Amino acid sequence: MRGLDLHNIRCCSCLLHPCGQMELAAVASVVVEKLKMSDEITDKTVIEEALIKMQRVIADTNEEQRNSDEFKSWAEKCLRSLYYVEDTVESFTLGIARQNRKWGFLMNHSLVPKNLMPCQKLRRKIKRIPSDIKRVIDEKPKGTDKQHACSNGTTTNMGDQNRAMAQCSYATIPESDEEELVLEVDRKPLRLDREKQAKLMSTNKPLRCSSDKSVRLDRETEARLMYTNSYADEELEMFDIRQEVHDLVKRLIKTADKGRARIVEIAGELGSGKTTLARAVYGRREIKKHFKSGCAWVTISKESNKSDVLQNLLKQLGESKDAVDLATNELETRLLKWLIGKNYLIVLDDVQSDQMWEGLKSVFLDNRNGSILLLITTTVNPMYCVSPPNNIQKKTLTEEYCWNLFLKKAGWATWEEGKERQVVKQRVLNVCCGLPLNTVLLGSMLSTVGDDIRFDYLQNILRINWKTKDIVSVSYMNLPDHLKLCVLYLVLFPKEYDIPVRRLFRLWLSEGFVNPKEDKFPEDVVQENFDNLVKRSLIQISKFRSDGSPRRCRLLGVLHDYLLPKAQNIRLFHVHCSAYSTKDSFPLNVRRLVEHASSKNIYSDASRFEHLRSYLSFNFQRKDTPATEVGILLSRVITKGFGLLRVLDLEGVYKPSLPENLGDLFHLRYLGLRWTFLDALPSSVGDLPYLETLDVKHTNINNLPTSMWKSKKLRHLNLSHIRLDMPKHSDTDSLPTLLTLWGLSVDDDSPVKNGLDRLCNLREAGITFCLKNCDHLLNWISKLTSIQSLRLRSINDVGHPSHFGDEPLSLSSLSNLSHLNLLGVLPNLPEYMPQGLKVVTLSLSKLTEDPMPILGKLEHLNVLRLLSDSYMGKEMVCPQEGFKELRVLKIWKLKNLEKWNVEEAAMEKLKEINIRCCNKLMSIPERLWKKPSLRELIITNMPEEFKQSVITFMRCQDLILTFKDYDLTPLPWEDADHTSDESHTNE
Repeated sequence: MRGLDLHNIRCCSCLLHPCGQMELAAVASVVVEKLKMSDEITDKTVIEEALIKMQRVIADTNEEQRNSDEFKSWAEKCLRSLYYVEDTVESFTLGIARQNRKWGFLMNHSLVPKNLMPCQKLRRKIKRIPSDIKRVIDEKPKGTDKQHACSNGTTTNMGDQNRAMAQCSYATIPESDEEELVLEVDRKPLRLDREKQAKLMSTNKPLRCSSDKSVRLDRETEARLMYTNSYADEELEMFDIRQEVHDLVKRLIKTADKGRARIVEIAGELGSGKTTLARAVYGRREIKKHFKSGCAWVTISKESNKSDVLQNLLKQLGESKDAVDLATNELETRLLKWLIGKNYLIVLDDVQSDQMWEGLKSVFLDNRNGSILLLITTTVNPMYCVSPPNNIQKKTLTEEYCWNLFLKKAGWATWEEGKERQVVKQRVLNVCCGLPLNTVLLGSMLSTVGDDIRFDYLQNILRINWKTKDIVSVSYMNLPDHLKLCVLYLVLFPKEYDIPVRRLFRLWLSEGFVNPKEDKFPEDVVQENFDNLVKRSLIQISKFRSDGSPRRCRLLGVLHDYLLPKAQNIRLFHVHCSAYSTKDSFPLNVRRLVEHASSKNIYSDASRFEHLRSYLSFNFQRKDTPATEVGILLSRVITKGFGLLRVLDLEGVYKPSLPENLGDLFHLRYLGLRWTFLDALPSSVGDLPYLETLDVKHTNINNLPTSMWKSKKLRHLNLSHIRLDMPKHSDTDSLPTLLTLWGLSVDDDSPVKNGLDRLCNLREAGITFCLKNCDHLLNWISKLTSIQSLRLRSINDVGHPSHFGDEPLSLSSLSNLSHLNLLGVLPNLPEYMPQGLKVVTLSLSKLTEDPMPILGKLEHLNVLRLLSDSYMGKEMVCPQEGFKELRVLKIWKLKNLEKWNVEEAAMEKLKEINIRCCNKLMSIPERLWKKPSLRELIITNMPEEFKQSVITFMRCQDLILTFKDYDLTPLPWEDADHTSDESHTNE
């Protein structure tokens, strides 16, 4: 990564000054990029130049100017101006699209008077934009002639350090008074009566974009999210908490066994790693196994009240029916009743007030059972409720450990000795205070700076007195503009929410937060942005895939609290959390609406959503009650002629209603319906010209409109085993930009030749096929040279696994393939396997030859899963020096396997072995027990002799050993006898 230019580094006080100007510049950069993509705007170069000039003027602001009321007022005008440009340009594009749909070929006819055409009003507005921007720029407060260092791009020595720190006040963008309550797009004042205005606006406070209700998640979703915590061994070592995790797990289980609900407190400074420790413990198998009644985790925000917390707990514990209508004392009674006799673990994270704790503790103190309340707090003292042994003070890092962690994060392999360097080292240790958060953020920020200037940069930013919040501020302010909105966007997710990385990437793309690069796919640029934020430790990976790639991520609570006001200042989104909200409690001009509670009455005034860009719902209702609110909103928005919506994300919302004219949302880029169990899509979905992502995985949708194949922009299509009706003949390429095609079903009526084989740019493909002859399909697959992830399943007409044909798979051209998953009978394993493979999964392959000699040659293979009847032989040999990078090995249901041998220097990095239902296998190779890398062994439904051999070897090994015994229901084809298995050969 290219290092930063020292001459362009802002000086310390600027970095520590959390001004709205940073967010304004970020908004401006996004508006500029959107303008570049608007082909309908003929004179966009002039507008672009004006916007770029505004960006420069916003950045060129000194300290005195930023702290003035005049600047705050001017900043508000800049923000309104930027949003006005965005609204006008996209409204014009929408108008042109509707105009073309209505007038068709007449649009280009020379006899049609141009002044009779629609959109002329918007054309005039667009022409005025450059002069309007210039007028706003000219109104910038002049201030004094004394310029701050950051305004001319150079670094200076600090003056009075204490004075600089005192000037680090929060410069908000205030809401306007009555004369500024104007909807800029129409340039007509929309005046409100004083009573409504008082509710909507405040002249001395920024508009709060979230209500006083905390985020609520249902039990299934919350439990699923929380149980996905995945802390790698490297992370436990990095934060020096391995022993603390072990001790706390032991304490929780031991305390619970005493037969009474106990409270365990983790206390410590902000940034000391309390939540990280608790999450690592919460996700351990021993905890889930011990607390059989369940586990629940509630993150408490400053605005939370007792009722919020109790409802959240009831939802996670499965007792939330009609809870929304109960008073606080009724909620408490219901929770107390449920907890009696139960063995549970409840975590209350971030309890910030004594009042909150006093209101909650009575629920937990008198329940005599084997249960635990794990309380995480910084300031609250539970006093007599917590016995001294259960009051855990989160340890800070030792100076040596802190320093080594800092060097590792910063990218310094060595540190030169010397007086100057020793002073800097001590200063770093003083700043970090032994706190993991400080150490990681400071080091991670330095890792993005070039080696040649890193030390000078470090010296520069160490010149003031630091607090934890200052390191958070510097880490954010140091971001390039295009990354600021990316990280601010994370705040719209509930606090401590585990965000699917797949979902985040596609949302960023659809929102227009990614600066395109000519030589790269947008998805690759998104990956770079994400990696950059992870490297800076501003995004935390909360769950890894088995191959080590990120699956889920989150924003740390400290960062969420810091960034929320910044997102509110630029009105990035509005969070609707209260079921009792009214339309008067909503702000004007909502750009992104984040839903956490049902409320039909707020959508009666559609004009408030005229400029709505995104609708995301986390309102996970009861699974027997369809969500109708979104249909009401969309219908009214479309009926009013508003169509600027780019993102409609309803993942996890049960059966949301979608209007039939959904296709009128011309700008829609993202339609996320995963886990909605929706039965059908409006046919007009195929008319969305800019749709990039359509995700209907885990729904009951069984077909898509054929018009989908005309889409020129669709990039990601996630299905739920849907058979597509494809046009057999077409003069144009179908779905030319499609990169992801997952969950497709193919049968003999599905055109492959001159149909599917037109899709030549796929990167991810998941296909289940039932074909008499699969040659055309496999020939097409063999030519997908860009494919990175491939899952193929061959089934017969009753859904049982079938054959891949008589010829070996041809994978030699798939040089980019990293993930391969095959289900079905293979004639044999391909002799040539792509060398980039990292994960291989084989199921029901019925190979008669040992696959290990071929698979062992894959130098990058991290994960190998040999599942049910993938190999039918009796002996398996892992070749000498093979499997150099293998970390995880799963061997399941190899019913004939008797002997397993591992030759010398094979599997040197193996960490986890998972063996299930291999009833004839007598032991694990002795050579594997000696591998220092081996950490975990999971044994499921294995014979007693096998278990005893494992226990014998375990006596001298430091391994995590888990024995499981399940009553596994045979799959349909496993009930069939050998004859019926063989009959598949003729299908």
